[in-house]
Amino acid sequence: MLVKFTFKNYKSYLDEQTLSLEASGDDSRRDNVEKVSTALLPQGGALLKSAAVFGTTASGKTNVLRALDYMKRVVLMSAGMVQIVRQNDPFAFQFESGSLDSHFDVEFIENNTYYRYGFVIRGKEIVKEWLFRRSERLTPLFRRDEYTLQVKGLSKNSARLLSPSPFTLFITAASSLNLEISSEIQDVIRWFTRLMISFEPRREDLLCFEDKEEYIANSLEILKKAECGISNMRLIHESSYIDMETSHTVFDRNGEALMEKKIRIFQDRGLLSDGTVKLICNLALIMKALDSGAVLLINDFDSLINDFLSSHIISLFTGNVTNPKGAQLIVTSKLSPLIDKIFRRDQIYFTTRDDLNQTHLMRLSSVPGVRKNESYEKKLLESTYLNQYKLV
Repeated sequence: MLVKFTFKNYKSYLDEQTLSLEASGDDSRRDNVEKVSTALLPQGGALLKSAAVFGTTASGKTNVLRALDYMKRVVLMSAGMVQIVRQNDPFAFQFESGSLDSHFDVEFIENNTYYRYGFVIRGKEIVKEWLFRRSERLTPLFRRDEYTLQVKGLSKNSARLLSPSPFTLFITAASSLNLEISSEIQDVIRWFTRLMISFEPRREDLLCFEDKEEYIANSLEILKKAECGISNMRLIHESSYIDMETSHTVFDRNGEALMEKKIRIFQDRGLLSDGTVKLICNLALIMKALDSGAVLLINDFDSLINDFLSSHIISLFTGNVTNPKGAQLIVTSKLSPLIDKIFRRDQIYFTTRDDLNQTHLMRLSSVPGVRKNESYEKKLLESTYLNQYKLV
């Protein structure tokens, strides 16, 4: 489970920002909260099952997801693709921001263990990296800076021999080594591998439907709620070719069923709406996340057909029966009535740009004076909360 993600100097964000899923003391909508052992999370003992980042077009909400996506790609790819570190994209609208530190830090629970992992990129090179594990308190498993590498269970000389290049993360390079902390390193790699982030519909997302037969059946039940005319679906995976074939009933003038029309969502692109294609691909990820207890982030969630369907999907993550393994869903969306219907204050984040073109990510529960029953959507549209933060 994701506890918090902190980053700075990436894309439209210059200052440090934090997306936290630690639950506050709010006692409303208790189904939206997953209890966690106090040994893992001593301060609160609960994490949110879902959260949403709301904002207008070009306000920077997508860049929150892109920051975590970039961190994931560096973790999984830096050993074999040194170019990935050089692809860091620091804030563009301040002179010399490219020479400042870009910071990526994530705290999460994997294999019933609490971890904190992160790294710093400066001038297209990795200059710091760390991994901590909680056992009563956070204790270091390894630390790395420009000049030294300290690894639990290794002498200074042995650790020096393992120091990777400035374009490769130690955790990536060490994943194939037999170290005292190998199991912890594998936990980190596994968490990032299971982390799912959806920006646009992709054919490869459909492969999740191969994991279990019931994924397609469960997705069809949701598609019926969307009333998009799909009566059946069949995954097509032939060598490198991947597509989903949907079935649609063709009627005569009198409303009598004549035949079934087959449409492949990618090959026949344009016959189905973009929202329907995106929904089908995201349903594959949603089914897998719920079944495996993974973290799923979906960009432009409001494009998934309608508010009713969006609300239903989020309810799958808040329900104990539909989400027994504590999967989490984080979405970005434009402002909509959804904000008032299903979220607590601590589940709502919003983004805005200031006069220096910097994006700020703010948690609604951190705004003073926000009451439980007021219209969050209306207040955000009126910029009331922004005025309280003195950003407009």
